[in-house]
Amino acid sequence: MRKTKKERQFAIRNLIANQTIQRQEDVVNALNKMGWDVTQATISRDIAEMQLVKVPLEVGGFAYAVVAQADALAHIKRIIQEPTTTIRTQDNFVMISVAPGTGPALKLALQEADFDELFGILGDDADVLMILKKELQAQKFVTQKFQ
Repeated sequence: MRKTKKERQFAIRNLIANQTIQRQEDVVNALNKMGWDVTQATISRDIAEMQLVKVPLEVGGFAYAVVAQADALAHIKRIIQEPTTTIRTQDNFVMISVAPGTGPALKLALQEADFDELFGILGDDADVLMILKKELQAQKFVTQKFQ
């Protein structure tokens, strides 16, 4: 049975939650021991997409960590305030165009923020489309959440 990207990223989250992971190579080795056939390049992409960060350890050095939900809104605001970011709204749609490569991190942060108003989120490398549950609330949502 082939393992999916979603399953792999779930395994990475579990590793980081339960072990001190300081290098991408540590993730590769741990997943290989668990039966995954992964490369450092794959893990590098997963880490970027999952918006993992390195945090300082008490004993020195740094380890990977998952951005907490509380930090998600701050991260969203930082991305949105970048000069290359544009936001367009229409009815219940919010289209956010960001710097290339930033789309997956923004999409993940929006999912982690878990806004009640959101019906769904679609994204690619440089764009994120948010679909709100109610029509004509997009501009109000942007004003309340991001400004």
